[in-house]
Amino acid sequence: MKARIIDKVVRVLHTNHSHPEKRRILESKERLNFACPYCGDSTDSVRKKRGNLYWNNLQYHCYNCSAHESLDVFLKDHNENFEGEERINVINFIKENRKNFSLGETLEFHLFEMANNLSLTFDEIALGFNVYPINSLTYRAYPYLKSRLLHHKTEKFGYDPRRKELYVFNLTPKGKIVGFQVRALDDNSGPKYKTWNIERIYDRLKKPLKVSEEELDSLNKISMIFGILTTDLSRQFTVFEGPIDSFFMSNTIGLTGVKKQILDFDDIPTVRYFFDNDIEGKSKMIQKLKRGNTVFMWDKFLKDFRIPSKKVKDLNDLVKYEYKHRTGCLNELDKYFTNNHLDLIFI
Repeated sequence: MKARIIDKVVRVLHTNHSHPEKRRILESKERLNFACPYCGDSTDSVRKKRGNLYWNNLQYHCYNCSAHESLDVFLKDHNENFEGEERINVINFIKENRKNFSLGETLEFHLFEMANNLSLTFDEIALGFNVYPINSLTYRAYPYLKSRLLHHKTEKFGYDPRRKELYVFNLTPKGKIVGFQVRALDDNSGPKYKTWNIERIYDRLKKPLKVSEEELDSLNKISMIFGILTTDLSRQFTVFEGPIDSFFMSNTIGLTGVKKQILDFDDIPTVRYFFDNDIEGKSKMIQKLKRGNTVFMWDKFLKDFRIPSKKVKDLNDLVKYEYKHRTGCLNELDKYFTNNHLDLIFI
């Protein structure tokens, strides 16, 4: 079967690449390595091969564009799929050996130490960015944080007064910075959110990153998962749709948007999801619940505490509502998580 798979991949490469070197496959015991047909791989060197098909689970991953598909989908995307019994065998093998591209597989834990070592101090970040610490006198930024009841967590933020941008830092246990998200506080200043992973930050600071391409791919993911370096994954932790919500609960992780989920935590038994109270967030939690994961029941919670759904989109909104109305609802949050698929109607 390996020979037939290799033949299919060769056909894909010949269709998508014109240079002989980009059509060449490197074969090892663990994987096939070749130039990615999705992104074309490197534009600087025809020798770079960042596409990988792993034999142990027939999953494809590109360390350039982060494309990730099963062999069946990979071949289907390039009109070279198997047919009949051969395809059935491939699909069955994938199902039997399936591993989600989850935290344990994508981010080898030795890279956590590397991320900590590569993290930067606030002063180092300030060398390349017009960012300043926030205190009670910081115009615009401090009132904004206070309006969201985050003014006691100023160490997690910075402010660029010229661009009117709030920096939200992804911190290490020692308070150093491994990545950040920038939020425009001025409606006329372009995109509302911009993200800076470790690679972009080092590039701006003109600092060399002496890591392999595969390590860099994982390090960039780490730097965009807020709280990943301070969260204990061996005990219950909560995944939020954004970093701001994650600051209101302990042992949490904040993603950079439900549409652009960087990793799938579903394989980790201690995970639970608390996405936004909107169509996208609820749809994602319904998918998670169907897979047996633990999610938050927004509808049941809001109904039980008689909170108007339109008033609360996320945990930050809920904290602000509670600050004003004092219902005691925040003490009861844990009771409204479920992994029972019959609770779909309460999401």
